[in-house]
Amino acid sequence: MDLLAAMQQRVSVRSYDGHPVEQDLLERLSGLAGAAGHLTGVPPRIALVSGVERTRRVLTYMIGSYGLVQNPPHLLVGVLPEESDVARLDLGYVLEQVVLEATDLGLGTCWATGSYDAQRAGDAVGLAPGEVASVVCALGYPARDRRGRFHSRAVRWLAGGHRRKPLTGIVFSDRWGEPWSPGEADPTLVTILEHARLAPSAVNRQPWRFILRSDHVALVLVQPAPIDGGIVMAHFALASSALGRDGRWEARLGDAALARECGLPRGVIPVATFQRIWGAD
Repeated sequence: MDLLAAMQQRVSVRSYDGHPVEQDLLERLSGLAGAAGHLTGVPPRIALVSGVERTRRVLTYMIGSYGLVQNPPHLLVGVLPEESDVARLDLGYVLEQVVLEATDLGLGTCWATGSYDAQRAGDAVGLAPGEVASVVCALGYPARDRRGRFHSRAVRWLAGGHRRKPLTGIVFSDRWGEPWSPGEADPTLVTILEHARLAPSAVNRQPWRFILRSDHVALVLVQPAPIDGGIVMAHFALASSALGRDGRWEARLGDAALARECGLPRGVIPVATFQRIWGAD
């Protein structure tokens, strides 16, 4: 899989042609979901719902919500082993790896964190005691007709998917609020951050911030959005690996010591650290 290209190509597809994805591709995605890197000892599982009628039933949580995502033949359902923020962080991390693989295979996807019926999603995939259906992601071939393409573009525009914060707006040097300049940084690190910047988030709010310290990169959230945090962590880790800068995230969600080290203001949530293997900027 060309991970960097997949990150650059991925967009939220909200209109599908309704045709089912070939079984061998579904099995490939299922295999990746089970083998993907994860952040906790008990990772989430990714289940599949197939058939336009079944996916429509899951997506009709709110009146009119189905119109936001039209005719997906499949849904990837993210199932937590338990209800917790760290489990949600892990879910974002795991499922985004599957999303990028799907992109590489020519498939469209769209995260849906609110416009679905969690009870129906859970019933559709079957839940063990304690499990929670926490998110769904549409999967299928993008609609090629003019109406379908217009629908996807229009909803993406309304959701702010065309807007991205610049790196200087989401990256700090050493402590919160300290300016950082990509022109003075390691070019490989800048490329990694650029690919992290492309990560999807709910209504494209991009709630993450990176703080580049002497021996690690700290990730923090300006809003309580652990799934979004896990998604951007996947982009950062995969881009790092693709560019020969292997490392691993250590989840430190809500860690008061990390908050003090980074000088975080009240309301900003420490999430994780990634060991740096390049020189200080």
